[in-house]
Amino acid sequence: MDSQISEIQLIKAFKKGDAQAFESLFNLYHKRLYYFLFGLLKSKEDAEEIVQETFLKIWESREFFWENYPFESLLFRIAKNAFLNYNRKKVNRAVFEKHFGLFTELSESSADQYILFQETQSIIETIVNGLPPKRKEIFLLQKVEGLSRQEIADKLGISIITVDSQLLKANKFLKEEFQKFSILMINILFL
Repeated sequence: MDSQISEIQLIKAFKKGDAQAFESLFNLYHKRLYYFLFGLLKSKEDAEEIVQETFLKIWESREFFWENYPFESLLFRIAKNAFLNYNRKKVNRAVFEKHFGLFTELSESSADQYILFQETQSIIETIVNGLPPKRKEIFLLQKVEGLSRQEIADKLGISIITVDSQLLKANKFLKEEFQKFSILMINILFL
């Protein structure tokens, strides 16, 4: 019970910006959080990065904490969300690279493939650059950076509805442009 009371006192002080109280909370929980994340990620560096990110988010939003809410539960929930975001970003980047055929190594024997890749990449860039600037930014933040719709909204200071609307319009435009390109390629190849 005393530990709960002292933790509540630490949280009250931490909410007021007391860096020593925050450091005490960090010292109480960072090892457990690190081992939890290391078990999920199997990477020291990634686990350490998410621990730092989690505590940074906690510090930045300290004034919204409830003194009576278990700090550990909130800490692990924020860390779990950071872990899920990390994985989503990795998956999004892999999918983006796969779909757009980004080559990591090219041998001399694949010169034709390289030329085709360069032309395709140029067409893709041209099509993406055809998006209005804000729509393009939102699209790239999601597809390349792997940000969630909420993260994009927060980063750009816009509503999530605006993000959804812009992504829908971007996807529709890109689909139509890729279809036009495909029809053009078929006509060129078979005429």
